[in-house]
Amino acid sequence: MIKKISTIDKDGKVLFVDAKGTGTTAGNKADCLSYGFKFRNNVCYCYDTRIKPKNDDKFSKGNIVNLANNFAIGVGNKITSGINSVALGFKNIINKQAQNAIAIGQNAYSSNYGELSYSASTTTNKSKFSIMQYNATTLNNTATEIFLGGAQGARLYINESVETTYHIDSRLVVLDSANNNAFFITHTLLYKYANSTLTEVLEVPILNQGDSALNAVSLAFAPVASTPDYIEVKVTGLASTRLDYTLILQITEITNG
Repeated sequence: MIKKISTIDKDGKVLFVDAKGTGTTAGNKADCLSYGFKFRNNVCYCYDTRIKPKNDDKFSKGNIVNLANNFAIGVGNKITSGINSVALGFKNIINKQAQNAIAIGQNAYSSNYGELSYSASTTTNKSKFSIMQYNATTLNNTATEIFLGGAQGARLYINESVETTYHIDSRLVVLDSANNNAFFITHTLLYKYANSTLTEVLEVPILNQGDSALNAVSLAFAPVASTPDYIEVKVTGLASTRLDYTLILQITEITNG
């Protein structure tokens, strides 16, 4: 289970909510990496440097902005997780596993690492359009899980407080720079979270195209029951070959919130 963040101090040191929910704990490496933070000398830090980023308070007037180096412009925006995130507009929310995230418009909500979300909904937590980016490198033909931004443990986690339908357009580009080869794979998927269960309803491969040397490269999605549930993404490369990947997911979702 992913621990919630309790506090981040002026030096970027992170404390998590303990198992009882009444105190704090330093957590372990897995807790730290689940947010894409840095674990040094058995302490979790939200900065990759020991120099604290500057925060200009003028950007967060009239909004609720917690933790470090987050900014909000507009009215009623709320940022309660991570660092380096921006909310622009009216009543947008950045929370849960989000950091390096952006929420734009009205009632948009970003909950995952590096998520860019947009909404024009008049209802909070109802619908949005999101863009998420994965980065990875493989050196063999073993199926390998890839992560948002290439940050270990940063996955597409599900908000289990509402029932949701997700339509996902997936675009993977592959580079074999040593052999001057390129490839792309596109999918369309439909997922749902209903009755406390995450299910893949439909996955439609659209087009795999590029240099024939990369024809064996593949992309796979799977629902994973966890706390919270998440959509697992794996790529399979080629034996004894370095391949670099960027995957973009464009996600349209609607909830019963």
